[in-house]
Formats: sequence, C-alpha cells, structure tokens
Amino acid sequence: MNDAVRWQSPAKDGISRFETLKKRHLIKRSVRDYLHGQGFIEIDMPLLVKGATPDTHIDSFEVGDLYLVTSTEYQIKRMEIGGFDKCYTLTQNFRQGDTGRYRNPEFTMLEWARVGETLADIETDMEQMLIRAHKDLGGSDILEYQGHKIDISTPWKRMSVRDAVESYTPAKLPDFTLDSFRQAVEDAGIKVKDEWKNDQVFLFTVLLDHVQQFLGFDKPVFIQDWPKFLTSSAKESEGGQYVERSELFIAAVELSDGFPSLMSYERQQQTFAEQNARRLEEGKSIVSLDEKYLSAMREGMPSGAGMALGFDRLVMVLTDRPDIASVLAYSWDEL
Repeated sequence: MNDAVRWQSPAKDGISRFETLKKRHLIKRSVRDYLHGQGFIEIDMPLLVKGATPDTHIDSFEVGDLYLVTSTEYQIKRMEIGGFDKCYTLTQNFRQGDTGRYRNPEFTMLEWARVGETLADIETDMEQMLIRAHKDLGGSDILEYQGHKIDISTPWKRMSVRDAVESYTPAKLPDFTLDSFRQAVEDAGIKVKDEWKNDQVFLFTVLLDHVQQFLGFDKPVFIQDWPKFLTSSAKESEGGQYVERSELFIAAVELSDGFPSLMSYERQQQTFAEQNARRLEEGKSIVSLDEKYLSAMREGMPSGAGMALGFDRLVMVLTDRPDIASVLAYSWDEL
C-alpha cells in the first residue's frame, strides 16, 4: 500500500488508520492530564544506554557499545533515589525480535512510579487512566473490544498466578517448582516435547499462555504473585517463593506490568548475575549491566512501586483495533 492511501483507506469495519491515530492523540493527552493532576512530572530519558536488562525474555538492540533502551525503569529509579517522588516517561522503547499481533520492535511505553506508596496505588492509577481515556473518547463503563463487552467500572479483579491456573485449567499449582509446572502442564492437556520438560521457564510460559486466553473478558484482571525467576527487579514476598508483581489483562491482551521497588543493592546484583547466567545457558550473549543504577542503589533505594504500560496496546483496546500495526503510523514492515 502506498502512502497516498495508507492512512485514509478504511479497514474491513470501515475505520481508517487516520481516524485511529487521531484517537491515539486524544488518549495520550488524557493519560498525561491524569498524571499531571496527580502531581507527576514527565521526564525525557535517553534512548541510548550503557547497560541493558539481563532478563532472559528480553533481547536488546546493540548500537556499537551501547544499547537502545528496552525500558526506562532503571533511569526512573535513579531519579527516585535523587528525590523525584512522582515521575513518568512516555517514550519509545526497543526490543529485538518482538514482532507479532501485539508486538513491534519499536513501541511506545508509559512507565510511572510513586515513592513511598504501594503497588495497590499504582494499580489504581492504571484503572483511573484507562477509564478516563475511555470516557474522553466518548465511552461508558462498558468497553467493547473485538466483539466482547467488558465492564471497566471499579474495582477490577485481582487473582494470583496460582488461582488463575487453577481457575481456568484442571491443574493444581501448589508451588513454583519444576515438578509442579511439569505436572500442571500435563494436567492442563498442553503437549510439550520431551526436551523441554526440564525447562522451568518454558513450562511456566506455555502454561501462562494457555491461561491468558481466558483472562479479562468480563472485567479487567490484575494477575499477581509471580514466580521470582521471571524478573530481576521485583520485590520478593516473605518466604521468597514469589515476587510481588501485578500484570493487567483485558480480553486476553496483556497491557501492563508493575511491582514494588526492590530496595536491596545486594539482591539486585545477585538477580542480575542469575539472569545473565541463564542467558548463557540459553545460548544468548550476556549484556552489560547498568552500573550507574547499581551504584545509585547503594546510596539507598526508597520504598515505592512502579508500572510499565504498553501504550500501543492501550490504544488497541480503547479503539477496538485487532493488532498493534493498526494503531501505529508505521509498523516495522511499513518502513
């Protein structure tokens, strides 16, 4: 499709991308207005950084000896240490290999954090931002997305990972051990090749992918209490089996991911090392760590919580678009 008709041509439902991009602009204004009203300030962060996340499910673009930013989390936390108690970024992020219906290698992310407040406060921000943006577009308490009517009035649902697995499959998940994941995958009727049955991360991923298809169709749902091996920066629960983490799903679309701040420099250093070791086990290259962030943590990370929201996916859900390409001016394959 050439540019003379790219944005004006209607999709099958009669909506053009031109119309969607105008709504995207209104959603962005609405989100910024909410955060401004809450006392947040917007920070312009660098897109090229010296250290990247070692999390094994995220691969960075390397630019010489630098990386394109995959998230502004570490930069926001450095500012929290420096006295910024409410700040946010709304900017481009980059993740290598992220292509698909809900993914683009370059995407827009909203990240915000509150010092001295809780994950529940951050979840409330998420609820209020989405509701406000939907109403600014002329919507009501019912969000219509891809043929589904979703009640977005508060409160939204909260479920643990364990409860979600046990609610939507015949499986039980007594703990987050390899044996439990292997049994749960089998009980859920998910076929897995023998060579993958000893991979804890893979088994959990396929189990969650199976459960995700059922999430958030009557009400939006925050899925909480995640296995700690999946992330390097979330706060551990008492006992250390899981991390305090909350992911939002609406109509099976994952929209946001938040957690209380990990405050221990020693624990952060340890989890970074564990993730890089896992990268080597999976045949990936290790990444340079954000040493400035680690150094700042030694000065004292304040308590608080933050969340990252896939802004493109938010636009998808609020404008009833079927994929991420339809809410972007240019998707990856249109450049």
